[in-house]
Amino acid sequence: MDNMQRFVLSDIITKKITAGNKENKATVEEEMLPGDRKAVAFGEGGEAVVIAAVTRTKPRESWKVTDEAALTQWVQQNHPDKVQMVPVPKEWFIKSLLEQAAANGFAGTDDGEEIPGIEKVTGTSYASVKPEKDALELIRGLVASGELNMGELLAIE
Repeated sequence: MDNMQRFVLSDIITKKITAGNKENKATVEEEMLPGDRKAVAFGEGGEAVVIAAVTRTKPRESWKVTDEAALTQWVQQNHPDKVQMVPVPKEWFIKSLLEQAAANGFAGTDDGEEIPGIEKVTGTSYASVKPEKDALELIRGLVASGELNMGELLAIE
């Protein structure tokens, strides 16, 4: 199995496991009360072997700002000395400057004046997998026929 094959298979399987794990977690959370802790065991030779414990945490309470505009207005009215005034360019103007830079190939005005704070940046490149609709069935078939050894993928002898 080459690196490309390993990458594709592990990506497909990881997505399947992640989706199943979300469903399993939701079910477990419905079964448990906040603060519960349960051991998870599997039988081996007639004896149960505990391999983990699942805990559902108690909800934590904290305070946070949920309406920044309302809070800012209240502070301006009641504690004006505690307000920090920060000038910010309008979003529509920034957008127009970025569009102009893209059209001209440089960050500057039509008169050639350089605009500081605007640069051309290059994003990162990444590999991604888009599996076929029936990829899992195909993998199952390859495993069943012996063409694909999942133990090799998972580094299991």
